[in-house]
Amino acid sequence: MNLVLNCNNLSKNFDKYKVISNLDLQLFSGQILSILGSSGCGKTTLLRLISGLEELDRGEIFLNGKLVSQNGFNVPPNKRNIGMVFQNYSLFPHMDVYNNIAFGLSNFDKKDRDSRVKEVLEITRLEKFENRYPQELSGGQQQRVALARTLAPKPTIMLLDEPFSNLDAFTRSAMLTDIQKIIRDSKVSTILVTHDREEAFATSDYLAIMVDGKIVQFDKPNKVVQSPINKEVASLVLNCSFLSGSIKNGVLNTSLGNFSFKTVGLKNSQIIDGKDVNVLIRPEDFSVTYDPNGNFKVLSIEFRGMYSIVHVQSVNHGFLLKFIHNDKDQLWSIGSNVNLIKATTSPLIVYSVN
Repeated sequence: MNLVLNCNNLSKNFDKYKVISNLDLQLFSGQILSILGSSGCGKTTLLRLISGLEELDRGEIFLNGKLVSQNGFNVPPNKRNIGMVFQNYSLFPHMDVYNNIAFGLSNFDKKDRDSRVKEVLEITRLEKFENRYPQELSGGQQQRVALARTLAPKPTIMLLDEPFSNLDAFTRSAMLTDIQKIIRDSKVSTILVTHDREEAFATSDYLAIMVDGKIVQFDKPNKVVQSPINKEVASLVLNCSFLSGSIKNGVLNTSLGNFSFKTVGLKNSQIIDGKDVNVLIRPEDFSVTYDPNGNFKVLSIEFRGMYSIVHVQSVNHGFLLKFIHNDKDQLWSIGSNVNLIKATTSPLIVYSVN
């Protein structure tokens, strides 16, 4: 695979605020990369730097081996062959679907323009809508028009800025598979930024986790989920809880009991004996059992169809945890006392307390 995008040591400040800090990123041909981070982490600014809408304070950006950005030098967006889909799609309301898509093809002759528009209409399954106007389309259809318009000029890279944020939950879920197929059929290298982990998991080959202007973990989505590098990453990619614990004689001690443990990015031996740690608790790690004398009280139950998410609070210590429960004949309800039993043999992940 060819290296399409190479970002080296990028930094960007707005006044005194450091938004991007010493960031490195690479994208290869045909890859779909999702950048996942909470609001304000710098992910949209990163897209704007890549597209040329913002100028770098430090670092270099290369597209297909050609320098396009460094301090004091910035190839303008219209010279980068980058396509960008904004949150609001930015469709032209006075143009029908055909002309929205053809807008970026002014340098094509009519025959080639018609051929390319027809091609992307087929890729995005919009053939029946080419004469309609944006206001006559559903949210999902408008999104496909925005993608088609972006794909039409055959960009080197496509950038998607929170592309599903304007869709309702049902439409968003249906569109995830559609969008991935459209991108794969077009074979365009793509970066998607989002704060929604489900969007990132469903669409991407690789996942970059961004915290405070830095990419702190980069890997395939399943690898990040299996082994989040720190507490912040775990909070972004998992519906998890955290518990205080300590390491004594190579064993993890917690208020739930003693367990085997593992670390991410460190050897277990690097966790000093007697050291306090944060323990990652996944919803599937423990099962909830009814016990009128149990040490936990059920605070709430979120029914999710095939299973429920149960929120419990320690009677003695006050901390909150959440777990998956799928027993249709449960004997407890909100307010009941319960106990927690380790449901898997997997060691629990621990993080050092800073």
